[in-house]
Amino acid sequence: MITEQIHNSLKHAAQDLILAEIELNRPHEDVVTLSACQSVRTSMKKMMHLYLTANDINNDDKMSIGELMTACISANESFSGIDISNIECKGMAHEKCEGKYCLSIENVSCCLAATKELKDIVWFELKVK
Repeated sequence: MITEQIHNSLKHAAQDLILAEIELNRPHEDVVTLSACQSVRTSMKKMMHLYLTANDINNDDKMSIGELMTACISANESFSGIDISNIECKGMAHEKCEGKYCLSIENVSCCLAATKELKDIVWFELKVK
């Protein structure tokens, strides 16, 4: 069940997504990909966590993006169409991701696109307006 708190948190997660999009739309030489990446990861994790919570499915804030996606797919097959294979750090803790170079504009743009797909499904399924 979607509570007002979940609804408000989903709106906040969408704002994180917008921040990433704004960052990636800057001139290439001005883009701070780490900032965009963090916003995308935060948004993606929040939305999956909130979707699972709204559906009374056990989940943990410490679950990786891959673990959350597996739980979402188990709950709803619609999530299986989201390709997170380009999210190179999907199974890593945030601290470990920073040491890898998955922060090219192209990679972060792929993460942004996947998160937009995720948002569409979550908002449709939870009937967020």
